[in-house]
Amino acid sequence: MRFTPHLLILLVTACGDPPIDDGDGGTSPIATGVIEGTILYAGPRPVCADTGEGRRVIGRVVLTLFEYDNPPPPQGRATSAANLFTLPGALLFTSLEDCLPDEPTLADRRVFITRSVDFTWPEIELHADEPIAYQVRGFYDYDGDFNPFFSVSNLPTAGDVGGGAFQDTSASPLVPARLEFASREERPNGDLIGGVTVTLGAPVNTERPVFRMETLPLNAEATLPLTPDPLALEQMIWEATMTRFHLYSRDPSDAQTARLLAGLRAGGLDLDVGNPFAYAWYVRPVDANGDGAGDLHPLLGALGIPWETPAALMQRIPDRRDIETAARIPAVALIPSVRPSQTAGTRVFYPTVDIMVPPIAAMITNLDPRCSIPMVPPGNTTNVYEAVTADCQEVPAARYATNVLHGVAAGLPVGAGLVSCAGDEDCTDGLTSCASNVCVVTPPASQTTASLLGGVYSSQAWTLPNDLGNPAQIGEENVVPEQGVASLFVVFDPDPASPTTDRPGCDTALDPAMMAPRPVNYRNFSEHPDPDAVRALCCGPILHLCDVPLCGTAPANPMDPTGAQVRLGPTELAEDGITPNCVPFLMPAACCGE
Repeated sequence: MRFTPHLLILLVTACGDPPIDDGDGGTSPIATGVIEGTILYAGPRPVCADTGEGRRVIGRVVLTLFEYDNPPPPQGRATSAANLFTLPGALLFTSLEDCLPDEPTLADRRVFITRSVDFTWPEIELHADEPIAYQVRGFYDYDGDFNPFFSVSNLPTAGDVGGGAFQDTSASPLVPARLEFASREERPNGDLIGGVTVTLGAPVNTERPVFRMETLPLNAEATLPLTPDPLALEQMIWEATMTRFHLYSRDPSDAQTARLLAGLRAGGLDLDVGNPFAYAWYVRPVDANGDGAGDLHPLLGALGIPWETPAALMQRIPDRRDIETAARIPAVALIPSVRPSQTAGTRVFYPTVDIMVPPIAAMITNLDPRCSIPMVPPGNTTNVYEAVTADCQEVPAARYATNVLHGVAAGLPVGAGLVSCAGDEDCTDGLTSCASNVCVVTPPASQTTASLLGGVYSSQAWTLPNDLGNPAQIGEENVVPEQGVASLFVVFDPDPASPTTDRPGCDTALDPAMMAPRPVNYRNFSEHPDPDAVRALCCGPILHLCDVPLCGTAPANPMDPTGAQVRLGPTELAEDGITPNCVPFLMPAACCGE
């Protein structure tokens, strides 16, 4: 089996010294960076509203800054932006004549205008002794519902206009511009990057994928099924957890939908669940490495299974994040997949899509993509252990949050009579045909008879659990239970008393070519041309954890009569401030010399 761990992690302009503050005395401030440039908007006319102080533009520009080599998933694993910049819509649309009429027609909404505004983005963090490169992503918050401090309203929604700073806006795929700042040592007065153009021109077609999950716990000892039949393999992996992502009913009077909408409105957000174009599951290729082609699934790619949206990442939740962060305990992720037997014909799903969760985890010891190490339970075959540097141990028994990546921007809505045609030659996407002079979606390509053609990934996501399930954030009366801690995915240990430190069952495995067991030849970074350097890079941050004992276990849910166990995390650190009293899983044998 071939693993592709790089899929997990993943306008150079003139620079000069910014103005220097020559004030007298005081402590010198830490040098920071500044980005200057122009925001170019190409999209629909803005919405305006009357206020007590007159008519004003609703909405704002929102720009986010990420380290260039670690953006949000699927290209990287950043969970928050390094910096945030907002600019009121009134500075972009300086004339109220730009506004939509109070009762706009469809023709009014289809009129696009182009506007621009200069911006200065200060207080950007620089590294002390080495350069740092960033990329800029952004959107125009068309309806004014963006709130960076509330997890359900911190990303674009349908109708917003997305974009960013790109090397070439005419290229396909779009490549983010690399904005590289010098170090504070090199530029003690700070650094300036000017002439940056941020283009906002991709209207977001979809709502955020607000969903609820139905699933069974995953056995930490589960193995990949040994069968040459891809359909049987897929079915058996899915049956291990029977995971499904459910969108909410389009009927606002449905009890669950009504509760969801009430909770969203309490957070200042609305959701158009009745829109078949905006609220559906779109199956699209994931291109995490940016080469313009769809990627194979990071864990199941050797079986020919593509990586497609809705793409999910499940990340282990620490018991004490502060302690695990200080101890540098690696992150652990599971990478689910849609079922290829279903998505081969149907490309738009509503309300439910089946998800299979492969029983292999990824331990991320360093942000470098070479340091994402598969954790493969005993009992798998030699080709699984020998594909890349892998570690033989059970999937860490723990609770996992689920982050789903989804969404389309700049797509063309088809179906429901929205696109006229004279013949099938006008509906050339392979999903639609011409009937009664309109393009209609060809069954079974869409379960909703509507689809979006073309477009790009809109950087939308939804995470379980979230603030809708937290009464401290939204009030007890507005809580949506299935969005809270009850939504955590559980990997359980069926035999927590069994020995784990000596890795039983890891020395030999079944060779599928011979159909007989033999010793496993672990790679130990030998797949890289510079194994010693990669080992130092990947193992250096965690060597102090090699001889730390495993933590104990506890019931995953005290209310669960089965008593399914998960392994706890550390509760304290030694005097050195970095060594924990226990670890929740073993460190890689390739690092610890086992």
